[in-house]
Amino acid sequence: MKNMNKLSKHLLTVIATIILIAGCIYAGRTEYNDDVLSGMSESKYQYIHDSLGYRATQEDVVKEYIANQKYYDSKE
Repeated sequence: MKNMNKLSKHLLTVIATIILIAGCIYAGRTEYNDDVLSGMSESKYQYIHDSLGYRATQEDVVKEYIANQKYYDSKE
């Protein structure tokens, strides 16, 4: 019984650590996307979004913009 409690405690610690790391990664990615989008004009965002289709997310727009940044920056 004592070993089971010890194992449970370690398992909970590992799970909590994984959740914490995942949360930090998600928060960092969200902040990165926000930074990129805040530096982009509304017209540039709309152009990229429209070219990707109406189901495109903000993350899709950021990925497309970063992948072809020179092209999109030259259009403005």
